[in-house]
Amino acid sequence: MSEQDPLPPLEWDPEGVQIQGFSAGLYQIEWLLVTIVILYLVIMGLPAEGGLGVLVATISYFGFSLLASRLRFFGERQRWLLALHTWAMIGFITWFLYGTEGVTGPLASLYLLAIVTSALTLGVMVTMLEVAAIAACQLLLLHLQGTDILATDSLAPVGTSIIALLIVGYLTAALVHTIHLSNRTLLKMASRDALTGLFNRRAFDDLSSPIHEMARRAQRPYCVVVIDMDGLKVINDTQGHAAGDRAILDLAKRLQACKRSSDLLARYGGDEFVMLLPDTDAVGGKKMMERVINARWHNPQSISIGVASYPEQGESFEELVGHADSAMYLSKSSGGNRVSARAAA
Repeated sequence: MSEQDPLPPLEWDPEGVQIQGFSAGLYQIEWLLVTIVILYLVIMGLPAEGGLGVLVATISYFGFSLLASRLRFFGERQRWLLALHTWAMIGFITWFLYGTEGVTGPLASLYLLAIVTSALTLGVMVTMLEVAAIAACQLLLLHLQGTDILATDSLAPVGTSIIALLIVGYLTAALVHTIHLSNRTLLKMASRDALTGLFNRRAFDDLSSPIHEMARRAQRPYCVVVIDMDGLKVINDTQGHAAGDRAILDLAKRLQACKRSSDLLARYGGDEFVMLLPDTDAVGGKKMMERVINARWHNPQSISIGVASYPEQGESFEELVGHADSAMYLSKSSGGNRVSARAAA
């Protein structure tokens, strides 16, 4: 099954979980920033010039963060809203530095909060763009302070600060990317059958749940199909387990070739496969499976198939799997290589 199949995503999407989980941490970082600024203003006092502007900017930024936390912006993986927060953080820090000690003060390191936030969620490219924006802001602050920005003693602290931001941003983003790759590998291992590459039972059950709920709300039919090979034990006993594995792979390819893009196919265990056919009633499901049996295929294995449809043969997904399994055993007891459908409940 290709990665582009139009199926509902597995519930444990690593990047989605990471973004949703980080949203609460983002607000804590923003409030930490506001706390540091307020402590500085309490200890050092408001600047003689522009103090009111700094105070208004601090209150406004805190109000923006508080409002965003209440509106729960990140429910739909809206990455651009995360980017908006980091750019707002950079703007607020720049305004605060402009009203206080500028880039020569100790609080110039506050830019690290924005860079780490971006690197954790937005990737290397966005983070590097933000570092470039911070460099421009620092040069602008030097210019507004009347400093010769081309002088070596002026550029040295800015250059050192930018290099530090680049290193922290790049390494953090690279680490997060590596973690995402590891998560995707683990997810594939947890959701795919090692032999056939099809979804395994756990993934099939997870993917079937939202399909069942959509069918129930829309009162649309769907079919559950259980497919079992006839005579796999004989193949294993007479030709070896390698030949049995090849037979299972051949059947998996046969089912993949016959399925529609919207159908869900999984290896349920051993030589048993299961399919879910959305928007398909019992008659349509049985006809489709008969085409699978009758399709021309190199050295096709005999298979027994059972079909059960929603809602005629059951109201729950578990019921349908059980009924389709019973129908499959009916096919097997009737000689195999045929399709049986569960009678209406």
